[in-house]
Amino acid sequence: MTETLSSENGRTVLRMRRELRHPVEKVWRAITEPSQLAEWFPAAVELDLRLDGAIKFTFEQDPGAPVDEQSSGVIRAYEPPHVLEYTWGVEVLRWELVPNADGCTLHLTATYDDRAGSASFSGGWTLCFDALARVLGDTVPQQDYRELHEHFVKVFGLDQGVLTDDGGVRFERQLVQPKEAVWKLLTGAQTATAGSPPPAGFVAKGIEPGPVADAEEPVRLTYTWSGGEVTWAFRDGNGGARLVLTQTGPAADYLNPWRELIEALAR
Repeated sequence: MTETLSSENGRTVLRMRRELRHPVEKVWRAITEPSQLAEWFPAAVELDLRLDGAIKFTFEQDPGAPVDEQSSGVIRAYEPPHVLEYTWGVEVLRWELVPNADGCTLHLTATYDDRAGSASFSGGWTLCFDALARVLGDTVPQQDYRELHEHFVKVFGLDQGVLTDDGGVRFERQLVQPKEAVWKLLTGAQTATAGSPPPAGFVAKGIEPGPVADAEEPVRLTYTWSGGEVTWAFRDGNGGARLVLTQTGPAADYLNPWRELIEALAR
């Protein structure tokens, strides 16, 4: 795979490349014509195909949703049949087609702010590229999104936590199951209630937990430890729950135990 992830001007930039055995003109139609986009792109697309033209994105599960800043965009570069760049909400997608002896090379550059979601985006676009290849007439085997997601987590180092300026620990990890399912995995047969010990699934190796200070299933659990607090927070992310785990206090020694626990949960 040819994916790279970088930070540029304070934003995250994902670059993906695919070699296609088809001429530029054929691939250009597949990435610009709504009828062909419908066969592989993650949303239905309506576009005014010109510089500064408007774009509307609609997801199948909510076709009646109003067009807002996150479901609309503007074409910023238009050089047929080689370059198409547009916004999708605050994200920027740039498609480039470069001819070669066997067909063409497709380059996608996606610029966005949600670095922790990069494995989801990479896995999703990989499946979209497979579908695009099928639209072009190629035979491409099915891939498992969950396996792709976890592959990109490792490739991009998205399983690594960070030490905060005050000596605490913070992890932000996209998961592939909804927060309700993740909560059940963490609690097991126990319940999470204020004043009681936290379920074992919420405790990293080496920590002696105090009682639960606050619990709201399935979005938040906080308990004390000798140096501060541990908080698990969940929200809906791209393709599953987004976990943000924080430990306040002198927590540097717990960076690896937390990583091991979270990766065991992800598996």
